[in-house]
Amino acid sequence: MRSLHNTLAAHCRALARRSPAPHALVVAAPLLLTLPLWLLAGCSKPEPTGPAQTSFATLATACTQFLATRQPHVRPSGPGEWTLTGYSPALIQPEVTHTESPVTPYVGKLVIKDNEAQAHAPTEAAAQAITLTPAHLLSNRTHTFIYSFDGQQWRWQNGQRLTKMPGQNDRLEAVTLAEVSAAGPKGFAGCVPR
Repeated sequence: MRSLHNTLAAHCRALARRSPAPHALVVAAPLLLTLPLWLLAGCSKPEPTGPAQTSFATLATACTQFLATRQPHVRPSGPGEWTLTGYSPALIQPEVTHTESPVTPYVGKLVIKDNEAQAHAPTEAAAQAITLTPAHLLSNRTHTFIYSFDGQQWRWQNGQRLTKMPGQNDRLEAVTLAEVSAAGPKGFAGCVPR
């Protein structure tokens, strides 16, 4: 690359010596700026899609579809009190990274962001009748799940949940595979490779 740059610079100096007119530099300057950018554009080709990327995209889609079906649920929360809990649509950001390891040639990450809302009522029927709104926001949550690809399939490795609640300190906690695999409204069963 340096020799190409030196060659272009020498060529431009030769042009300037042959034609002392100021317009020669105006003509040569865009060539100096665009040619190196054109050459660099060919150097940053995306990695071709392979089984790791394809199967991780399938996992991310399954996770998205599973989370989209979550419905608010009502549970007793104390004597004479019922709690309605619901979740906003999740924003899911998948990422696959190629490693140098022959054991795990790819590592995947799903970052899932959603909001949790809660409302309380004295009876189960009253709790079920509540329509959750932004005023019921309990927390903003970010789940980060890490996966590894062994050349054949993806495996869940670990996870964590960052919870931000208004007026409280942020809470970061590890999430177990059992919690993630749960099929209920609190679980993420669709985000676990099958």
